[in-house]
Amino acid sequence: MKMNIPTLVSLLAFSPILTLIIASSSASHLERRKDKHPLNHFYTMKQQIDYSEGPLKIYAADGTVAYRFAKVSFDSSDQGLSTTELQTDSSKVVLTLQSTNDLCAQKTTYEEAQSPRSRTRRVEIYPRGMLKDVWRLNYVDDSGVRHNFRFKRGFADSGGRIYTQVNGHDGELIAELKNEKRKDSWLTQGSKSKEVRVLTLSCTEDSPREQLIAFMALVLSRVDRCGF
Repeated sequence: MKMNIPTLVSLLAFSPILTLIIASSSASHLERRKDKHPLNHFYTMKQQIDYSEGPLKIYAADGTVAYRFAKVSFDSSDQGLSTTELQTDSSKVVLTLQSTNDLCAQKTTYEEAQSPRSRTRRVEIYPRGMLKDVWRLNYVDDSGVRHNFRFKRGFADSGGRIYTQVNGHDGELIAELKNEKRKDSWLTQGSKSKEVRVLTLSCTEDSPREQLIAFMALVLSRVDRCGF
């Protein structure tokens, strides 16, 4: 088949556009594959850390207090010892994480003490100087299998996305942290401002929810103490 010059020029001009469309379609398909489970559970914390009224409140989507968070550091000698607790609103402790290296600009591990009922939940932070820190979290299920996740944080930002880790690569999206300004009455009550800066967690139905809630609070605590 003979092809005249104008037709050939038209095809060559269209080729980059076609490549872009295919690449965009593939990227969208990949993103849909990662996000196939809806993030339909929501929790919110005020970004200002203030323990004057006891443990920090963590709100459910309807404004009720779902959990409380407390972190005690024993670092007068810069040893990096700390204990973190996630409690129900009735002060029942549901998760305790301990650290012996809770220091800024150093690798930090928060880990649940081993016991017959524990899931050996763990959060790890790997500082990288001027680059974004690497955050990982994991737990062991009832059959003894460890599940790994990675927090892909924004630059100079508390927000980011949490993915499962499969052979060292990102799998499904299970949660997202977002910085927001909210005007809900249950957040602004007692404040002179009409809006409050918050960090919001949205997560999937089958995600390790309590560990993610504690993780959200740890992110706020780390940023408050060490900066971004």
